[in-house]
Amino acid sequence: MRIIPSEISSTTDSRAERGVFAALKSITDNESVALHSVHLPEHDRKRVGELDFVVIRPDMLLYIEVKGGRVLQQDGKWYFGPTGREGTAKESPFAQANGGMHVLDKLVGSHVGNLRNHGVPSGYLVITPDVDLDPTTEFKPEQYLGRSAYDGGRGLATGLDRAARFWLKQNRWAHTPVSSSMRAKILQAIRPDFDRVPNLQSRLTHLDATFERLTSEQMDKLDELESNKRLVWTGGAGTGKTFLGAEAARRKSVRGSVLFTCESTTLATHLTGLLADHGITVLPFERIDEVLGRRFDHLIVDEAQDLMSYTSLDTLDRLVEGGLADGQWIFMLDQNNQVLTPETYDPEALKYLLDLGMVVGPMKWNCRNTTQIVKQVQRYTGANLGVASEAEGAPVRYEEVHDAHSEATALDAYMNDLAQEGVSPRDVTLLSASGDWESSSARLSQRAAKTERFTEIVGTTHTKHRPTWSSIADFKGHESRVVCLIDLEPEQLDDRLDALYVAWTRARAQLWVACRPGTRRTLQQLGRAVLAQGGSQV
Repeated sequence: MRIIPSEISSTTDSRAERGVFAALKSITDNESVALHSVHLPEHDRKRVGELDFVVIRPDMLLYIEVKGGRVLQQDGKWYFGPTGREGTAKESPFAQANGGMHVLDKLVGSHVGNLRNHGVPSGYLVITPDVDLDPTTEFKPEQYLGRSAYDGGRGLATGLDRAARFWLKQNRWAHTPVSSSMRAKILQAIRPDFDRVPNLQSRLTHLDATFERLTSEQMDKLDELESNKRLVWTGGAGTGKTFLGAEAARRKSVRGSVLFTCESTTLATHLTGLLADHGITVLPFERIDEVLGRRFDHLIVDEAQDLMSYTSLDTLDRLVEGGLADGQWIFMLDQNNQVLTPETYDPEALKYLLDLGMVVGPMKWNCRNTTQIVKQVQRYTGANLGVASEAEGAPVRYEEVHDAHSEATALDAYMNDLAQEGVSPRDVTLLSASGDWESSSARLSQRAAKTERFTEIVGTTHTKHRPTWSSIADFKGHESRVVCLIDLEPEQLDDRLDALYVAWTRARAQLWVACRPGTRRTLQQLGRAVLAQGGSQV
């Protein structure tokens, strides 16, 4: 049976509803359509009501009320749910189903015309998948499906047919079968008007607002630490280090000269555009010799784990008034130590720096990634990205592909889905694990000609509605609403958790991963390794 939505929402806590959802989906019936969780904005006794399932059959509308766990009637009250956590209701599930049926009949009728005039009958079925209720005068056997008859879902199809036959006898005026055109109108009336799901673009906007609020909370910590001359600020990817570093640079620029540096050329280019109006010198570390011989009043180093060696620290020491021992500086670094060039990271150099300044962190709130992305990164790398519990998004999507050609086809299909959800191609970044455009699957996609190279547009006022393509290394320190990780072969994950960490944490809201043969197996092995090491590889 077709069911809408095709996958049950992660917000559905009821195990019983999840079971009925799966059982409906497994029924061999190409004509009926089941709708899950249909809201009733108008209800005689409730501010907002809800029907667990509505089944549009060729012969009638059948409304389903599901009560999982314990069902108890005592002193005129009904109790439902897990033992010890039962919810209370004044009316029985049969009264609830009957009330919902009449409300929805009326609401649908306001869109397609009175259902009785069209000969469309309706009825309800109450299901208690975990218990059997004793017969009472309140319901007929055909209106009810208990644990024994439900049989773990195997008896659902029979129960639906039995209920339909019962209700058709009660509605002798019915004209069945109901025409396919009328069923289509009923479906159109119910789904858009009573259970409209926000498209992805609206969810992205909501996530942006959540992340902005969390980032503002990080700013409070910056206010508290303004008086400290030397700070080592730690936090995982997505905790707002770059944002806070840039804000600190703006504030310090009114009290003297500021040098802002980082290892990434593209990140420095991006920050130059943000900080140029404040007279702040922004340079990637590879160009730091351009200012050797000068002394700045303030030094800010972002992604400092990439420059954590005595050689780099010695260079930076000569660029700030008072040196590292007595100067004013902020080093922002990722305590996970997941860097693209881990061989340059010297823990002794970090110890030396920590002894010179005040350590802040690790930062608590993740201001970039959804809960789903944070959990995936933690699962495969053990990294601490901070808390993202207030930023719920969609699950990470993994797409099994055979080669670059099939990957391009899958990528085009996903991009089409995003377009249908109102997402602009400009909000999508294709991150290539190989970093080679010539061999990339993106070059084989239908959008290849309209795909921008990130290194060519970073730091510009890019306004075209086109996706961007980048290597993982060039995109370090940046972010995108939607990230598609492509060109990922299993051998690229060997001893390269750093690249996986960087790639996945670039996504603000949606992460899509194309897995070539063997990649999923390698990811599973990484996840098991994290568990074996107590949840941390870093």
